[in-house]
Amino acid sequence: VSFGPLNIAFAAGKFDGLLGLGFKSISQYNIPTPFEAMIEQELIDEPVFAFYLQSSDSKVGELVFGGIDRSHFQGDLVDVPLTSETYWQVSLDAMALGGTPVVASKASAIIDSGTTLLAGPKEHVDALAKQVGALSVLGKEYVVNCSTKSSLPALSVTLGGQAFALTAEDYVLEVSGQCLFAFTGLDVPPPRGPLWIMGD
Repeated sequence: VSFGPLNIAFAAGKFDGLLGLGFKSISQYNIPTPFEAMIEQELIDEPVFAFYLQSSDSKVGELVFGGIDRSHFQGDLVDVPLTSETYWQVSLDAMALGGTPVVASKASAIIDSGTTLLAGPKEHVDALAKQVGALSVLGKEYVVNCSTKSSLPALSVTLGGQAFALTAEDYVLEVSGQCLFAFTGLDVPPPRGPLWIMGD
């Protein structure tokens, strides 16, 4: 079975289907999405939704419409302005691995709960993979030697002026005894691309 460009992640994932949470501007026949319909029909208290993605099989994930369950996180939420109401598209201002720039000039990124990995232009992802010593599997995914995970550098990502720091715990996934580098190369052609996809 082929699951497209994210074979290992989708094969290992457990889900029942997809619920599009983008905007009607990209839906078939410009039909409002379920979330937009909830807002329009005043079925929810606030025009927000939030995901809690469990860290292990012993916990349950959650999607909340109309609010945020603050019991699932610590700290403050930050606003990152949209650059387009098509996908949840934002400005990718900078990206650096251990201080070495990955993205030299502003780019676009979409926040996408329907994508399991972080995806970006193949040339940039190949360079990132090389920096962390990841090896390509079938030309699509990358694996990292699990014993090197603790020594890998932090990844800094700046979206809409807000800086986020990812550790190797965030960008190396342990799946079925292997350490999967949580990036995949994906060249999105103009006019939508090039862009990065910030999956969950």
